[in-house]
Amino acid sequence: MDSLFSCPVCGAALTCEPGRYICTNGHSFDIAKEHYVNLLPANQMHSKAPGDDKEMAAARTRFLEGGWYGSLRTKLCQLVDETCGPSPVLLDAGCGEGWYTAELARTVAARGGRAAGVDLSKPAVKRAAKRCREAEFAVASVYRLPLADASVDVLVDCFSPLAAKEFRRVLRPGGAFYLCGPRSEAPVGAETGPLRRAL
Repeated sequence: MDSLFSCPVCGAALTCEPGRYICTNGHSFDIAKEHYVNLLPANQMHSKAPGDDKEMAAARTRFLEGGWYGSLRTKLCQLVDETCGPSPVLLDAGCGEGWYTAELARTVAARGGRAAGVDLSKPAVKRAAKRCREAEFAVASVYRLPLADASVDVLVDCFSPLAAKEFRRVLRPGGAFYLCGPRSEAPVGAETGPLRRAL
């Protein structure tokens, strides 16, 4: 099966085989038992364990499952549903433990689409992959997304770093970008070139 991800070494498309992702140039990446893949090359790691640690991921999961941001997730899914056409590709950049991604994946799946999530934190991505089998997940940096140019219809960033240059690269012309963050950083309706901030 063709993956939504591309090889972080050479940029070629990845194919998902039993137990691994592989590109046409022979670069291979093992699929973890939780059904995610690590696409963060060692030379892109700034520490031995980048991103949130296990305890931080668990704490955020407990908070989100308390329902405090439920209305935000509902509104985000509604906007995505209104925006996307048939068979959309959605990327959740900085997906964390997949609390938003799971509902977003179901939203685009109802239109025949596919979803993927990336995060720098391995413990968070493990949780995301366990939570949502409808999407592909990878450990990766939002500043070096393992996706091809113009390969994403809808890009979502919920309280994660704004990697505007990379987001523009992977978004298709006319693609939608939804940023969830502090209002002081992202005024409602603000425009950033082709990136549309909606929340």
